[in-house]
Amino acid sequence: MEKVETRHVAVNDLEFREAADGMSFSGYAAVFNSESEWLGNFRETIAPGAFSKSLKSRNNVFLLWSHDTSMPLASTRSKTLRLSEDSKGLMVDADLPNTTQGRDAAELVRASVVDSMSFGFTVPSGGDSWSDDGQHRELRSVRLHEVSLVAFPAYRQTSASVRSIDALADVTGEDADALNSALDALERGATLTEDQAGLLNTVVAKLAPAVEPEPAPVKASDLDVLRTKLDLHFKA
Repeated sequence: MEKVETRHVAVNDLEFREAADGMSFSGYAAVFNSESEWLGNFRETIAPGAFSKSLKSRNNVFLLWSHDTSMPLASTRSKTLRLSEDSKGLMVDADLPNTTQGRDAAELVRASVVDSMSFGFTVPSGGDSWSDDGQHRELRSVRLHEVSLVAFPAYRQTSASVRSIDALADVTGEDADALNSALDALERGATLTEDQAGLLNTVVAKLAPAVEPEPAPVKASDLDVLRTKLDLHFKA
């Protein structure tokens, strides 16, 4: 099975519009030819046209809140979500529903509390290419499943981040799910549980470089003892 991945656009300048018949916004869920952050062990760019095949397939794509499939806000099938490619990237234009979730999302976008988007995708065979050293990936053709409004543009829930957390778990011998939960709480500024705080302290201790203890300062009395021992040695 192809693994679903997600990527975030950190600063998106979402445009909010309010009309008599509802609330709408537009912005980019992906930007072409823009190198990503370090995704654990590689960087990534999206080639122009990477979404064209997927958009032509007319599969139903949803607008979600933070990739939560239980909270759809719009869809291409209902024509409340409109997706297109231009020279910059994947453009999203959506009408938000008059529901609690829709009104909350609209207010957060309007107040610029949320200014970021993300997209969920899979890569078909031949849809990507890698550099010889394996440190750069180019997405050439992807299957688009959803776009999301996201509050934290920080790769925490991306597959790349999951791979990083898995690697961290392997190195430290700690549980990957517990690590992900603790790091997510830390990123959101939430109060850590005692177990989460203890886990993070343990991980930091395991990864911290070994530091040689500084020699204890020599006391005057210690010098006197040392001098006496040396004198006895030379007399012997």
